[in-house]
Amino acid sequence: MFRINYILKKPNTIVPWGATEKHLHWYGLTDGLLWINAGDSVIYEYAEPHADSLGIQIKYNDYQLSRFIEEILELSSVISEPIPESLYNVIEDLDDDLESWKANYIDKSDDEFDKFYDELYIPMSEWFYDRFLSSSHLVCGPSIGFFRCGEKFKIIWDSNRLEDGSEMWKYPRGYYEVDYRDFVSEISRFLNSFMLDMDAQVSDVVSNGISGVYVDTDGLIRENEQRKETFEQQMRKMSSEGKQETDWDKILDLHNMMRVELGMN
Repeated sequence: MFRINYILKKPNTIVPWGATEKHLHWYGLTDGLLWINAGDSVIYEYAEPHADSLGIQIKYNDYQLSRFIEEILELSSVISEPIPESLYNVIEDLDDDLESWKANYIDKSDDEFDKFYDELYIPMSEWFYDRFLSSSHLVCGPSIGFFRCGEKFKIIWDSNRLEDGSEMWKYPRGYYEVDYRDFVSEISRFLNSFMLDMDAQVSDVVSNGISGVYVDTDGLIRENEQRKETFEQQMRKMSSEGKQETDWDKILDLHNMMRVELGMN
């Protein structure tokens, strides 16, 4: 099962912005918890719960939900573009292979390494890393990649360990395969649910305010409507048939070259 779960925090429990003049805006009001079921794994579940600034034990990714929505919708065009099946079949290992390939050139001369990096490594790796959602705002945040091949779809994720070698996340790395239409349907369901909850969030703040916190209520209402329009436009890109914008013949040639140099063919 692939499912995106979230809990929006109540407006009066959100830590306001500003050192002296406390204020909140639309983005701040999207503060909440986020976790993603991917089969038997849960992306964004901490290995050990920890206390937030209010002393509440937090089990999941605790951040503004809008950050996740903005980043995944910005990937709509590349997510919807199918990749060749031969790449799709090895996609879980491609990051390690790319690093091994680059390592083979580390001891070369500067000119030789630069030529390899600019003419071979970047073209071979760029399309791959462009399909990743970064979680760099989180400590050891997982990088999550999205790869389509026809109606097949893989989600892969990986995260770094803490300095002491322990894992920040309960499921630090893995992959999950789902039908592409089911993926798009779940993104749409999540987005619609989130925007309905944000309608209620905005209505609550406009009607009741937040004690000791300034909120531009007119601006809040405007931005809520603008965000809906923007998210819906981006969602349509993900739902449409992906355009082939990548030179896959070139990528496949580079992939074969890499495998030969790594002794994999």
